[in-house]
Amino acid sequence: MRILLIDILRTSLEEVWPSAEHSLGLMYLAASLKREFGRSADVKIWSLVSKPRQPDHDTRIILEQLEEFQPDLVGMRSLSIGKDVFHVAARTVKHWNPHCLLLAGGPYPTDDPPDALGSGHVDCVVLGEGEVTLNTLVARLMKRERWEDLPGIAHRKNGRVLRTVPRPAIADLDSLPLPDYSLIDLERFSNQFLTFTSKISRPHGNIMTTRGCPYRCAYCHNILGKTFRARSPENVLAEMRFLYDTYGLTDFQIIDDIFNLDMNRAKTICDLIVRSGMNVTLSFPNAIRGDRVDEELIEKMAAAGTKFISYAVETASPRLQKLIQKNLNLDKMFKAIDWTTKAGIVTRGFFMIGFPTETEAEVIQTIDYAKASSLCGATFFTVVYFPGTELYRIAQSLGYFQKPGYDVQRDYVNVGDGPYAFDLATLTALKKKAVREFAFTRERIDRVLSLLPGYFTQREIDGFFMAYVVSSRASLEEIQDENVRRVVRRYFVVAEKFSKKSEFYV
Repeated sequence: MRILLIDILRTSLEEVWPSAEHSLGLMYLAASLKREFGRSADVKIWSLVSKPRQPDHDTRIILEQLEEFQPDLVGMRSLSIGKDVFHVAARTVKHWNPHCLLLAGGPYPTDDPPDALGSGHVDCVVLGEGEVTLNTLVARLMKRERWEDLPGIAHRKNGRVLRTVPRPAIADLDSLPLPDYSLIDLERFSNQFLTFTSKISRPHGNIMTTRGCPYRCAYCHNILGKTFRARSPENVLAEMRFLYDTYGLTDFQIIDDIFNLDMNRAKTICDLIVRSGMNVTLSFPNAIRGDRVDEELIEKMAAAGTKFISYAVETASPRLQKLIQKNLNLDKMFKAIDWTTKAGIVTRGFFMIGFPTETEAEVIQTIDYAKASSLCGATFFTVVYFPGTELYRIAQSLGYFQKPGYDVQRDYVNVGDGPYAFDLATLTALKKKAVREFAFTRERIDRVLSLLPGYFTQREIDGFFMAYVVSSRASLEEIQDENVRRVVRRYFVVAEKFSKKSEFYV
């Protein structure tokens, strides 16, 4: 059986620098298929990097892949921001061969199966974790048995979306094969895209050491469940050693939901890396919960080669922390940022503006928290209400998004309507205020110039400053400090020449 796995990568930021990564999830699926079926399963992974408003181009290159590989089964992974491309791809596959079975998985289909199945082109949605479900489905297809009653899927029957019983999560993650790097082109993304840590991509490994998160953050997708499951430290090190020895990889991004839930395990992994003698660089673009950090963990992470950590604060309002069910200890987070910065690790903070019932004063509270912190960088996202999340249900309870068709195509950068306690123009102004007041201070500039060269190239540092200059919509004359003006002057000159576009990422 010939199986084509397509990762739909869609970004609205392509006019600046697109972000794209090789698909770890599909690499796990491929490895599981190959271990289970050997040569009976011929598997190919292909990433469709799509730009907005180019359906004809996407259709053409999808058809080229289909004609070249001639798959019997196609599986597609997509985020919600890629749903338009997802449906273009689904239509293209079925027009090419109506008998080719089309599966879908990932955040968008799992969160919103009715929408993913709505066009009639998709045959089946694999909900959440896919290794066991896909293997079982392929086995039934090979035996020409029906698959519609498999646990862990959704499909249409007589115009209705039917969900089967949930499939239990994989308890023993060490039992999974390592993701199959032989099926991707590590060089394809090099110097073309940004990584999760905003570096210009070079060959690197993305490692997931845990699955599932016990926290109940209202804005979060629930793809891998709420039961925390962890690979053994030895299993994690074995993957790093394999990639280090086989592909020469020395840069690793840890992309767990919560790497440090079990702090002793996290420390053991760091100790094993140090003892291994491998000279590696680690980054944690989203894997660390800041109120579960102590100084010893930071010291061990630094010793193991950690150069970059993102901390997701979201809001500095205790009321909103409860509302969104993150319940972050803001004081502990503040200390964790300090410890990390003092260890020489680049820190980035994630903040969100536009939560349900959020007031202007609460946004200012978040901005002030970011300004007072020792963060190197901060990203002030605007809230996107994804269907299927608790946050979406909260918004609906407040009278929003009652009609179908809410646009989740916009990313976290572009502002949009929501049930916050101010208007859209104020949200736009607050976002600009956050960027300006956080980024353009002498202390922040000094910290950036001190720490960023230890991890980022000059080209990437230039991008760091350009992001703030453009998204702030500030003029050079508005910056009071002469030393800050001196550092950023050339970025304002460049911004004036090429980028007066609506919004930009930070």
